[in-house]
Amino acid sequence: MKYFLLSILLAVAAPGAYSQTGGSIPKTTQAGTKTLEQRAQEITASMAKHLGLLPEQVKKVGNINLTSMQHAEAAKKQYKDNPKMLMQQMDMIAQTRLSQIKEALTPMQFAQYQQRREEKMGVPKEAQSLPSSGQPGGYQDQH
Repeated sequence: MKYFLLSILLAVAAPGAYSQTGGSIPKTTQAGTKTLEQRAQEITASMAKHLGLLPEQVKKVGNINLTSMQHAEAAKKQYKDNPKMLMQQMDMIAQTRLSQIKEALTPMQFAQYQQRREEKMGVPKEAQSLPSSGQPGGYQDQH
């Protein structure tokens, strides 16, 4: 559960650390941080690149990523004084996101997504889910 929550917070807080989109430098807010939309676009672009998403999948996954990030930000504001409720909300948001992503991807793409996510989270090889079996790992995270 701790790994799950950590992964959710990292996914919401720093998705740009993983994704490197080529070309232009993204615009930032006055504080110098990327907007939710920019971060969601970066995550989606990275997923498209690494999973070979079709245009309609990119659109679906992009909407899923943005909506999840918006819900996470709203939960952070609403439950800023109640860490237990925040963790529960983040867990629910992550589970919903994972379910929606699974529906948007092919089984092979989802297995690749799971494996890559587990590698990024530092899950030992022995504990990683087997891509060929389609069994998800014990961690819920965003790409």
